[in-house]
Amino acid sequence: MRWIVASGALCVAIFVATIPLPRVDGHLIGSDGLRYYAIVRSIVLDHDLDFTNEYERLGIPIEPTATRLPANPFAIGSALLWLPFFCLAHVISLVLAQLGVATPVDGVGYLYESAVCIATIGYASAGFLLTYWLVRRLYNVTSALLATLAMWWATAAVYYMVAEPSMSHGLTIFSNALFLWMWSSPTRPRPRVWWFVLGLLGALVALVRWQEGVVLVVPIIELIVGIHRRQLSIANASGNALALTAGFAIGFVPQMIMWATVYGTPLIIPQGRNFMVWASPHPLATLISSRHGLLSWHPLLLLAAFGIVPLWRRQRALAVVAVGLFLVQLYVSSAVVDWWAGDAFGGRRFTGLLPVFTLTLAALLSASQQRVRTASWAILLSLFVVWNGLCFTQYRLGLIARGDALTWREMTIDRLLIPWTLVQKLRP
Repeated sequence: MRWIVASGALCVAIFVATIPLPRVDGHLIGSDGLRYYAIVRSIVLDHDLDFTNEYERLGIPIEPTATRLPANPFAIGSALLWLPFFCLAHVISLVLAQLGVATPVDGVGYLYESAVCIATIGYASAGFLLTYWLVRRLYNVTSALLATLAMWWATAAVYYMVAEPSMSHGLTIFSNALFLWMWSSPTRPRPRVWWFVLGLLGALVALVRWQEGVVLVVPIIELIVGIHRRQLSIANASGNALALTAGFAIGFVPQMIMWATVYGTPLIIPQGRNFMVWASPHPLATLISSRHGLLSWHPLLLLAAFGIVPLWRRQRALAVVAVGLFLVQLYVSSAVVDWWAGDAFGGRRFTGLLPVFTLTLAALLSASQQRVRTASWAILLSLFVVWNGLCFTQYRLGLIARGDALTWREMTIDRLLIPWTLVQKLRP
């Protein structure tokens, strides 16, 4: 556990160390994070969902909707999770201002923005801790710890915790891990209130990124399997499903309020009807394309995929859930019109699945302990971490195009030569 806490502290330290670096727009938040941030600022200081002054202050183009309010296609969950941290930053700002310290008190500035960014790092770290506890229910400490740390440092997670923590991807690690940790609890039989709470947690997942509401496929699979095995009657399963649905519906109310206010309807795909191309997904490209393909950018996940076999042998229900959740998420993500996710660092839309990949990787590590020494696994996983770090450096320093497909040379030889490239650039 202390390794996980130390990893979280290291991420905070790295982020804080980068704060003094010069920034073109003068903000610690950026990209989609600007619109997520506009929501929390508007709720706390303006007590509304009219983002006009936030967009003007943050330099965001205003696109009015049918309600004549500025459009905001992003989910409200990040703002809700950031609320206590933003409020704390506001209180500190007011106190400093009263003491005569020149500090902004309008909700925009490094103190406010660093508060929500550090909050994301904290939530994501808590998500990995929950993931570790989840995996420990099945596997030994070593396998659980190695798998958790590898998923943290050798995937897109570290980028969206350190470089762009104002986006929602770090928060999806927390919301999904919390949901799966709750779902995997050994409580049997599950009381009706348990299903209701699970629905609330499923709503939290969807509030952070509404596309990830597909996580509800997990308890649905459980109910179907329970009926098939005659462990649940149809009446009992229906009652559980109703409690699950009620919890989700109630928990999702904040998002429906925001959509109703901004767009005039409580249910909508705010990016537009052409955002999802359900009949023409691109699953193969989403996985292996050099344009942010999940496996081509994060090869550790390919190794983790092999863990589905030992997981199947030990816990078939979990294996079915893992495969089902992955396939549904793959379909949804590959059916988005920009399946490559803009200028993403790798497969950013799959960060919510990292708890699942951690489970399958731990299954692989545990199953091979008789044949492969722990030290050998640690070395191999460290190489994946180094590879991801080279990719991080290459991407962050603009040595490759962020939105386009990369050449295979850029993804191999050029990446390996990053240390030499940096030495050359630093020479006077």
